Amino acid sequence: MCRYFPYRCVVRWAIVVQSWTVLTLTNSQLTPALVPSCPTQCICLSQSQVVCNSAALRGVPSALSSSVMQLSLSRADLRVLRSDAFAHLRQLRRLSLDACNLTRIRPFAFRGLPRLDELYIQNTPLATVDSFAFAALQNISSIVLSHNRIAQIESYAFAGTNFIKLISLRNNPIKRILAHAFSGLNDVSQIELPSGVKSIEPQAFAGLEGVGILELAYMDLPALLADTFFGLTRVGKLVLRESDLGIIRVGAFDGLRRVDILEICNNKIDRVEELSLIQNNSVQTFKLTGNHMLETPEAVILEVDDIIIRGNHLPCECGLDPMLNPLAMTSDFADENLCISPLKVRGRSLSSAAGSVCRGDGGGSARARAAACASPVGENLAQPLTLTSLVIAFLANS
Repeated sequence: MCRYFPYRCVVRWAIVVQSWTVLTLTNSQLTPALVPSCPTQCICLSQSQVVCNSAALRGVPSALSSSVMQLSLSRADLRVLRSDAFAHLRQLRRLSLDACNLTRIRPFAFRGLPRLDELYIQNTPLATVDSFAFAALQNISSIVLSHNRIAQIESYAFAGTNFIKLISLRNNPIKRILAHAFSGLNDVSQIELPSGVKSIEPQAFAGLEGVGILELAYMDLPALLADTFFGLTRVGKLVLRESDLGIIRVGAFDGLRRVDILEICNNKIDRVEELSLIQNNSVQTFKLTGNHMLETPEAVILEVDDIIIRGNHLPCECGLDPMLNPLAMTSDFADENLCISPLKVRGRSLSSAAGSVCRGDGGGSARARAAACASPVGENLAQPLTLTSLVIAFLANS
């Protein structure tokens, strides 16, 4: 066409060039308005990655782009997180609040973050986890709350939060776990609790449905109370280890349901009033290993598929067959467990010590020794007394 009408081609090219020029100028003018500016106290590494590690920052910046996926507010002077504090950042996937001056988290502070995968709050003065503080978080992988000053977790702190791989509370001065502290928390792979817990309220874990590993270690309890684990269901592994458990009260494990492995290992136990795992508990494997028990358990009922009881230190009593111990539920019980008392047989297997507990000074308890040795002593003393009486009578008559 340009061969016969060259002026038409010239006009067409002129229109194209003019259009590109207009579009270029328009885009250059609109770009600053479309891309939000970076807040003063922040460094925007990209539209999706922002670092606001400034002590001058006293709140969550409202001018951040809604496209931010990674946000760090470490070392900010962020003292209180209000409810829905990050609702304008719905694309957020990783949030760090480490080393800020956080003292309070209001209920539902993290609501409206459907894509949040990692949450870190460490090395802060946070002392209490309020009810519903971490409520309504969905599909998050980890909530790391280690190295804070958390002394108390209030009831329903994690309500409505599901499908979490890890909740870490290590290195916090938590001394008491309140009732329903984990209620409403479903399908968490692992919960890490700190050492030094001194009290676990009845139903502390009620409403915690579906936990892969729940480990309680380095505790100093006066007693494991009735209903401590009531309402805890679908547990992969429940471990009580390296602790002073005090007295295991009647009903301590009542209401515990559907447990793959229950392990009690390397603890000091003053007394066992009752150790009852009936079929309603649905415990598949029970392991009692390496514990030091100061008294023989009073009552043991284990309706469990697989039982492992070995390496425990138990009282060895004079004249008592070790297989009469309430814990003797395995064929190798007497060979696989040890004496904790009396001193002369401490560390020996129950089977090897059974015949020597009553022999010699200090063997067995005082009551057992007296019962075992009453008749021979009486017989030996009777002969000298009788002879002495006869001599005195003879001398008197003469």
